[in-house]
Amino acid sequence: MRVSVSGCGRRGVLHAACLAAAGHEVVLHDTDARALDALRTGLTTAEPRLHRLLALGLVSGRLRPTTDRTAVAGARVHLLCVGAGAGLDGASRVAALRDALDDLAPHLGPGELVVGRARVPAGTAERLAAGLAADGVRATVAWVPDEHRPGHAVVDLLRPARLVHGVPDGPAGERASAILDALHAVQLATGAPRFVTDLATAEDLGHGHGTPRPGDAVLAGADDGDARGVVSSTPGVPLAAVGAA
Repeated sequence: MRVSVSGCGRRGVLHAACLAAAGHEVVLHDTDARALDALRTGLTTAEPRLHRLLALGLVSGRLRPTTDRTAVAGARVHLLCVGAGAGLDGASRVAALRDALDDLAPHLGPGELVVGRARVPAGTAERLAAGLAADGVRATVAWVPDEHRPGHAVVDLLRPARLVHGVPDGPAGERASAILDALHAVQLATGAPRFVTDLATAEDLGHGHGTPRPGDAVLAGADDGDARGVVSSTPGVPLAAVGAA
C-alpha cells in the first residue's frame, strides 16, 4: 500500500520506517530540508533498531523522504505525525494538524484516508473532517492512538499490545476500518487485538497513557468492536526483542 507520512520528527520517522519495514511504499514529507538531511545521514534518533529500519527502507526504496508535497498524491493512507512535541498544548497540536492537513488537501483523492496519531481534544477529528468537506475534499478522517514507549518504540509499533481504530459512523467508517486493517496487516498477524471505536474515544487515548501489555486492566464490556472499556497503563513486564526486517 502507498502511504504518506507528514512530519519528520521522532514520531513521523518511527512510523515511516516501521511501515516501510512492513512492506508498504512510504513517502515521508517535511518542509524542513535539514530534517530530511539528518534522516538520510542517520543522525535522527538513538531509538534502538530504528537506524537499521531506516537504512533498509532507504536502500530498498520503500521509504522516500522528500520536501515535495506533491509526492503524497496517490497514497491511499496519509498519516499526520505532527504536533507531538514536548510542551505543546492541545491548541498547538490542533493548529499543527490543521496546517499539515491544509498542505495535504489539494493532493487528496476520493476515498483516501487521513489518520491522526497525536492525542488531541475530543472533536478535533470531526472538525478536521468538516474542514475537508467544506473544501470539497472527499477523504475520510480516522484516528489511531499512538501508544509506543520511548526505547521500545520499534517493538511496540511492529508488535503492539493492541490496535485502536477510531473511525466515523456509517459506511465511511466501515471503509476506513477495512483500510486500517490492511495498513496494519503485519501487526494483526502477530495476534494483536484490534478495537474499533468512535473518533472521540480514540482521540483521548494515545501517547502518555502507555502501552497496555498482558496483565494490564481492561474494563468489563470491552470487545473487538468497542474500545471504550479499554484502560491502558504503563507496562511492567519487559518485551522480548522482535526481529526488525
